[in-house]
Parts: sequence; C-alpha cells; structure tokens
Amino acid sequence: MPDPASAQRHNSVPGSVHGTLLQVGDVHGSIHLHDAGTPPKEEPDVCLDAPRLTTPIHGRHALLEALDQALTHPDGRPRILTGPGGIGKSTVAAALAEKARNRGVLVFWIRPGSVAESMLEMAVELGGDPAQAARLAGTPRRAARWVWRTLASSPEPWLLVFDNVDQPAELDPENAPAAGLGWLRGADRGLVVVTTRVADPVVWTHAATHSVAELDPADAAAALADHAGLPDSPGAAELAQRLGGFPLALSLAGRAVATHHSLFADFDAFHAYLGDVAARLDTLAQNADPRQRSMASTWTVSTDLLASTPHAAPLFDLLALLGANGTEVPVRRLVVDELRGGPVDLADTLDETTVARAINALTVQGLITIERPRSAPVIQMHPLIAEIARSRLGERAEETASLADRLLRTQRDRDLVFEHAGHTTVAQVRAATLGEDHSDTLASELARSRAMMLRRRPGMVDDAAALARRAATTLGPEHPVALQALHHHGDALAAADELAHAADIYTQEWELRRRLHGPDSDGALGARHQLAMVALKRGDLDTAKTGFSSLVAAKEATDGPLDTTVLFARVNLGCIAMGRGDHDDAEACFQEVLARWCEREGPDHPDATDARYHLGWLAWERGDTKAAERWLIQVTQEWESSVGPDDPRTELARGFLATIRGE
Repeated sequence: MPDPASAQRHNSVPGSVHGTLLQVGDVHGSIHLHDAGTPPKEEPDVCLDAPRLTTPIHGRHALLEALDQALTHPDGRPRILTGPGGIGKSTVAAALAEKARNRGVLVFWIRPGSVAESMLEMAVELGGDPAQAARLAGTPRRAARWVWRTLASSPEPWLLVFDNVDQPAELDPENAPAAGLGWLRGADRGLVVVTTRVADPVVWTHAATHSVAELDPADAAAALADHAGLPDSPGAAELAQRLGGFPLALSLAGRAVATHHSLFADFDAFHAYLGDVAARLDTLAQNADPRQRSMASTWTVSTDLLASTPHAAPLFDLLALLGANGTEVPVRRLVVDELRGGPVDLADTLDETTVARAINALTVQGLITIERPRSAPVIQMHPLIAEIARSRLGERAEETASLADRLLRTQRDRDLVFEHAGHTTVAQVRAATLGEDHSDTLASELARSRAMMLRRRPGMVDDAAALARRAATTLGPEHPVALQALHHHGDALAAADELAHAADIYTQEWELRRRLHGPDSDGALGARHQLAMVALKRGDLDTAKTGFSSLVAAKEATDGPLDTTVLFARVNLGCIAMGRGDHDDAEACFQEVLARWCEREGPDHPDATDARYHLGWLAWERGDTKAAERWLIQVTQEWESSVGPDDPRTELARGFLATIRGE
C-alpha cells in the first residue's frame, strides 16, 4: 500500500500544462478519457432589418426626395442626417428604407454596438464566404475592405443605414469616419445613410449633410393625430404648437392620448393637463409603456456625450434659462468675466477659448444652433429642449438662475427682447425655488417689467403698478427692491404720458430716498432726474434745466463725467437747448455724450446710437436735410443690428427717416 504522505508529496506538476491533466492514484481496470474539445464560438445575433413605420410620415417630402434621388443615382458620397435626439432622423431613414424595399432595393440597417458583426453578416448575406467572415472578425481593417469589396460587387442595388451613430469612433476609431478607411465608405452601387446627433463637419468630411428640423404646424398636427388615432379630435394644432413640432414629443403625446382615452377625450383635454409642465409628458408615456423613450432620457444621452467638454453641460443649463421659448441669445452676452466663479467655471479654468469650445460641443450635439440673423452670432435652443432642461435642474436651479440674472444685467437695455424673455424665465425659476415673494424673485420680476416697458408693450403701466404694490406690501416700502419698483412705476407712467401721476410717484420716491440715504444718494438723484424729465415733457424748460444742471453738478463732483445719470442729464440739457434754438449748445451736448458713450461702452452701444439720433434731429431742426438723412440712415442700421428691427427705437428712427425723405 502506498505511503499517503509520499502520494501527497508527488501530487504536483512542474512547468506548463497544455490540454487535459489527469492525476490518478491506484487504478483498477480501464481508463477512458473523453475530451469535449474547444466549445464552439457563439455566433453574434444581429438584426439587419430596418424598423417599420407605424404611422404615415409628415413634413419630410423634400428631404426624402433628395435622399431618394441619391439612392437612384449614387454619387459615392454618404448622406448624413443630423439633429438632436428625438427630431426624427431614424424615422426619415426608415421611410427611405421602405421606399427602397418596395422597389426591390436591398436594405441593411446597422445598429450601434454591433457595427463590425452586422457588417460581416451583411457581406455573408450578399454571398460572401461565412468562413472568411469568421476569420476576419478579429481584424477590423481587413474585414472592412472585404465587406466593401462584397458590396461593390453586388449585382443588386442596396441601401445601407448606420443608425444612431452618436459615437462616430465606432465607425473608425483612428480616422475621421467619412475618410473612407473604416466601416463608413461611399460607393457607386448603393447609398449609405448615417443618422447621428453629431453635426460636426470635420467628422463628416466628403459626405453630404442634411439637418433634420422640427415639423411645421400643419405637419405636426397631422403627425399628432396619427399617433393618437384621432384624426378629427379638436385641439391638435394647439397642442402641436405647444410641443414645438418636436416629433418625439408628438409621438409621446399621441400615444398618451390613445392609451389614456378615459382621462383625455381629446387633445384639448390633454393640453390642459400638460399646462406649462412638459415633464408630465414623460410621466404619462412611461406609464403607458416603460420601454418608451422619454424626452429627458433622450437629451441625457446628448449631455452624457459632452463628457470630454465638461463646461458644456453647465452652459447648456444656463442657456436653457437665457434662451427659453426660442429666444435668440447673443453670443456677446456670454461675458467671460461674468461667467467666472459661477457653475460654468469649473476649477477656475474659464476663458474665451473654453467657452467657444463648450458652445461648439453643444452645437455639434444638436442641442443648440448658431445663427447670424443680423451682424453678430446668436444662439437658439428649441423651446421644448430648454423647458425639459429647466425641469431637470434640481439643486442647480438657483445657482444657474443667479448667473443668468448677472449676465442679463450686464450690457443692460442692449437687447430688450432677449432681456425681457430671460428675466421672465429667471423669475419663474426663482419663484419655484425661492418663493414668489422672495426679494430676488421680485427683483427679477422688476427687471422683466422694466424690459416690458422699454418695449412699449400693452399693459406696462398696470404691470408696473401691481409690482410696486406687491413689493411694498411684501418687503416693506423702504426695501431697496420696493424703492426700485416705485421708480419703475413712475417710469411706466411717464412713458405713457401720464405725467401728473408720474410726478407724484417720483416725489414719493424722492422723499423716501432722501430720508433713508440722503439727498445726494444715487437713488435720490435718480428721482430728481425723473422729476426734471417730467418738467421737460410738460414744456417747463426752466424747471427742467435747473433740475438737470444741479444733478450734473452733484454727480460729477462725486462720480465723474462718465456716470450714466450724468450722460442722460446732458442729453436732456441738449434737448432743452435745441428747443430754445441754441443749436450750437445742443450740438456740443450731443457730441460730448456721443464721445463719452463710445469711450464707456463702445461705438455700437444703443445709447451711443441714441446720441446720433439726437444729432440727426438737430440737423433736421437746422434745416440740413442731407445731414439729418445721413445720421438717421446710420441710426436705423445700427438699431436694426443691435436691438432688432421691431424694437421701438428702430421703429422711431425708421419713421423719422421717412419724414425726412418726405415719404
């Protein structure tokens, strides 16, 4: 009998072992070894079939016609469909695939995450050797060449769709995908279509790019009705407009109405439920089908793709406030000095280049667009994207709102439409996070109301009065915000030519500020300026001149000649001089103010343009029609460029120019 200790000592095998190792002690009879061999490699399970459309397609006729023409007459260039998630890129590609399939064209649909396996399977379906495909599976470059040779030799035309290519490196990790060295190539035998959020022309060099946009109102309403199965239901047009013609939102809303028909008899009922909270759309859609994509998750994918540009995500949050409702955000209003120290400034690394890269990253992902409607670039965000983004701010809401407020108050009164919309949204966010009666909320409401007044919008006087009462009641009449609201109420009355009432409000403000802060405080002098302005509008030139002159003396003694109140007072002194026929004195005032505004804010600032307007007015008073026309042409062009063609200042200049020309 063997020694057990000895057997234990020899129960080891030195060196490497290949194959099966069998250790046996005592053996009685025969030993049979059955080697299972190498387990077979699992075949990848890929689907090359295009998704089927469940509803008719609307609003894409021109785009589909262009793609169909490229399919019928291939030119070797891939077609790239770009746009934000949920805009309908895949739907367009599926509609093209359906047209192609009906004509006998072979259709192959490649999904993300399985590009290599799908391409090899496609080559096998086209007649390629399965064994060769298996051998090439581990060598993607050789595999790509083999697949494309197979495609090129196909006796039948084909359509190849790469869907949802949001990581272009999956098509070629080393080169630009459209360079034609990886899985994406052009061919004369068929058409290649790519759907992607990435709208970077550098990535898609040598390809033809098509931007997929939201649907127009009529097509959006038709799509909504199709998804709900309610072609004659009232309210489709209004709900489609509320959803901004965004295809994914239309699909979710239609399906929610169809699923919850006991809750929503028609689109009007669903619209009332949705109200101003678009996030309810996601809740209903998820209740109907947990597998359904939501609006929020769709854009989460886009923001997740911004990881390599970390400043982009907080900038996206900021733009969702500044650019609500599709409002244009002038790029120059993203002042880097104001952005520093806020949520966009990660680890104190912010500079002009970093901001430009963040803007570019958001543009590439289709989350914003850059336009040049006038002379300077502006950013636009789809209203629904902005709304969903705001609903997801959470704890970041107040910090983001504070930064937005700071930016809106920089370069104040330069872009009234932008400022009006921005302050409105900031006030809404602050009301939700801080409360409707918080001083910061009321300050934003006040800024909104002031922009409303400067735009001469109906109801401006009532709005200003209500805000002044609310601030005084909530915060107390001596609170700084309440005092600002009182001043604003006077401005609204003066703008509406309710001069007696305006004078009473300014006098009330003057008494409060004089008692609280002294007669020479900024607030008290501001009230005095407005009282002098009321006298000027009444035609009491002596009282007005005395008021403006004493104000200029007081302010220049402490704040210097570039103080804003001084500049406004000097403009009014020039108007008084012009009204008395002292044209030389008036010109000296206007030229001085123009030079100082150019020094303070730059030659294109609206207040510098305002000084030019007065110089044109003066030329007209002197009878110099040609000089007046030259000034007003410049003023009209500058105001159209800086504040927009519909701004009251632009309309005033345009009307004056028409008068000068005798039109």
